[in-house]
Amino acid sequence: MGVLPMLRRNMCAKVGGAFAAVAVAATVGGLGSAAAQPNDYSQLPVDPNLITDSQAYSADPFDIDPNGQRGVSARYVHREGGTRQITTTILIFPSAGEATGSLAGAAADVANPVSAPVPVGTGGTMVSGTSMGGPGSVTVLSFTEGNVATTIEFDGPPNDPAPPDFVTELAQKQDTAIKDWQGV
Repeated sequence: MGVLPMLRRNMCAKVGGAFAAVAVAATVGGLGSAAAQPNDYSQLPVDPNLITDSQAYSADPFDIDPNGQRGVSARYVHREGGTRQITTTILIFPSAGEATGSLAGAAADVANPVSAPVPVGTGGTMVSGTSMGGPGSVTVLSFTEGNVATTIEFDGPPNDPAPPDFVTELAQKQDTAIKDWQGV
C-alpha cells in the first residue's frame, strides 16, 4: 500500500469528521442565529460606537421595561468624563396610534428648541436646543415604526451639540434594527 491511499483515507476521515461535527451542531444548537425571546428587548438599542467606529461610549446596564412600559432604555456615556451621553428609549405599544401619541412630549425638556423633520421612520423629528436644567446642549430625535416609539437624546457640553448627521445616522440604524426585530 503506497502513501496516496493512506492520504486519501486520512482526508476522508477528516472530512467525514467535519461533516459529523456540523451535523451534531445543527441537531443540538440549530443552524443560524438564535432569535431573541419575544419580551427580550436588550438587542434593540444600537451602540453609538458602531457609528463612531471607536469605543468612545460605554453602556450603562439597560433598563428593560422602563417605568413598567414594554421596551428598553439604554444610556451610553462618553469616555471624556461623561460630558456627553446618549440615551435611547424604545417603547412598544399595542397600536401605532398609541406609539405616535407617546412622543408628544419627547422634547419637552429642550429650551430654545429648533425643530426639523428627518428621514427616519414615521414622523422623524429632530429638536435641538439647550437643557432646561443647565447650560448643556440637547438634541432629541424621535420617530415611530409601527407600534414602536423611539427617542434618542444626545446631551453634551454648552455650545457643542451633537452633529446632525451623526444623530440622523444613529437614528436610521436604530430604525433598521427595529424593523429587523419586527420582521418588516
